Amino acid sequence: MQELFQEKDYLNGRFFHKRAYYLSVVAAHIKKHLPVDLFYDSTNSDPRLPSLLIQSKEGWYSFCTLLENTFLIYPDESKFDFSSAKARIRILATLAQDSPISLKHIGSTHCNIRIPSSPNDVPTHRYNDALLQSTSGVPHLLSTYEIKKTVDCFSDALALLRIWANQRGYSRGKEGWSILGFEDRGPFWSGLLELMVKGDASVKGSKSRVKPVGRGLSSYQLFKAAIGFLGALDIPVSVRHSDG
Repeated sequence: MQELFQEKDYLNGRFFHKRAYYLSVVAAHIKKHLPVDLFYDSTNSDPRLPSLLIQSKEGWYSFCTLLENTFLIYPDESKFDFSSAKARIRILATLAQDSPISLKHIGSTHCNIRIPSSPNDVPTHRYNDALLQSTSGVPHLLSTYEIKKTVDCFSDALALLRIWANQRGYSRGKEGWSILGFEDRGPFWSGLLELMVKGDASVKGSKSRVKPVGRGLSSYQLFKAAIGFLGALDIPVSVRHSDG
């Protein structure tokens, strides 16, 4: 995918257009060679960040035809049937760290939507954030994998935190409501726990704002540390109702 991009593709949505094109080519290739169903989804309901969802064709069509008391059988394609896992495969297109698009142009104070009739000094916060999300996937997975190896309770604490978050609407709302901005923020919760363990010492020589809690806590203690940190923040929230 790297060959698609040029240095100034951070401007005026060019990166997002090329990213969507790349995913459409991948989707066409998968559809041509595998007996699966494909769907498009958008992270945080942002059309700039589409992803591909792959679902087993056998499981999908069996569900659709069950009402008519008929069943579809794919004897030659059973090896592709993963419907029993009740899972979907999601494909995300990410931008490598060595891409020609420099991150220095995507800071929070930059304006990356250039319109001749409008001032170019108004920061495009959401636009820049969406582009940054396309660069953080792989580094985040590697960082989470490393901390799981060194902190025994991390996985259990993350499970507790995700359950707590889902029960309070910090997910795609199954009961008709959800907190805006948290629908697809799965990496946020593991990143929060990593912040609790490591602390905030990203700037060399600066005073840490978040002290590390240590690596010897139990899963419940690490979970409570994360909840305490969130409780000390003053974050306004809005609620979305699925019925509009």
